[in-house]
Amino acid sequence: MSRTAESTIKGFLYQFHKTAQSILTSEYDDTVTVEGVIEDIDVAHADGSFTAIQCKYHESSENFSPSLIYKPLLQMAEHFSKSSGANIKYIIFVHTSDTEQNSRQVALEELDQALESTNQKLAPIIRRIPSTFDKESFLENARLEFGSSLDDLANEIKSSLGELRIQNSDVDNILYPNCINHIATLSCNTGDSNREINRHSLEDMLARVNSTAITKWTLALKDKKSLLTSKKKQISANLSQNSRERCIYFMSEQIQDFEDRFVVFVSNYLAKYHNKAAHIKTPIFSIDCTEDKLFELEHRLYLKRIKAHTGYIGTRFVESEFFKDPISRGARSLVSEREFQIRLFSSQSHPELLNSRKCDDIFFIGNEIPENVDCTDIETSILGVPDTNELEFVLSMRNSYE
Repeated sequence: MSRTAESTIKGFLYQFHKTAQSILTSEYDDTVTVEGVIEDIDVAHADGSFTAIQCKYHESSENFSPSLIYKPLLQMAEHFSKSSGANIKYIIFVHTSDTEQNSRQVALEELDQALESTNQKLAPIIRRIPSTFDKESFLENARLEFGSSLDDLANEIKSSLGELRIQNSDVDNILYPNCINHIATLSCNTGDSNREINRHSLEDMLARVNSTAITKWTLALKDKKSLLTSKKKQISANLSQNSRERCIYFMSEQIQDFEDRFVVFVSNYLAKYHNKAAHIKTPIFSIDCTEDKLFELEHRLYLKRIKAHTGYIGTRFVESEFFKDPISRGARSLVSEREFQIRLFSSQSHPELLNSRKCDDIFFIGNEIPENVDCTDIETSILGVPDTNELEFVLSMRNSYE
């Protein structure tokens, strides 16, 4: 991962952590909007007032410089100039490696410097701010807060989560990653109301979860190894059972090495979970690909001596054919002696196929469950791992993910 990409991810994670902290320290009647209308985090208080928070994470900056906050400061000034006296408090929540800074009001000198900036990227914002806007009133409501490091902020959130009255709660591996992932998921929703949350609803969600969230956001956290190991333990019980029908649902674009490693992964999976006479439920592999790509993968599997069943009769897909049981030599025949070893289909071509016959388990290899898959009465796991090494580790197919 490039430094720029890593810095961008850390910036988002810092914002999600500050959002979590804002929710956990809010009043139960407050409403928090993730990616708010005004700033990164909007808090609507029960008394009608608002707090708008902009997060800036500058881990590589050794010392604070006012230029680091020019853009959010100008954006807030522009909003204030058009807000008609609304009761809004503005907070710039910034982190630099200089931890000795004290939180304070934004200074008039800093605002003037921002308004006089020659940075061409800021010029459009500056032009939209009336020269007559009330600087003093704005500065009374504009505060600069120096936040702790991402790791320290994470520890503060874990401490708050540990104080919740949730029985048998695992803060590190369940409450904390699910809290951050839930906020990250909300941030992607369209429509302001779909990004709203309050303390009660967050606590209610956390009280109901019982598994580790494995997505691109939680795997970017410091506790990656612990989270992967926790998830591995949680799903191992079902994986150890011989008679469960499973589907591995690949969102291929989210797996870095899918093209190169898919056939090897299937081979390794069969060697681990579908090779004995007692393994009577044929595994299903779903790929979000075109039919041409599906047939290409089928041929590559064939060259690996793995017979895949796609349900096609000529050029037409027949659902009953897809779900038929493989012909075998007898009740105790080995998997390799059966008509086929796996079922393989394209979720692009048949997005609702799994709804007509429910599996026991579906492992979604991506960061979300597709809307067209009905998961009622199915054990589901979201495994947002970036490559097949981590996937095989979580599925207990290898001892290391590196």
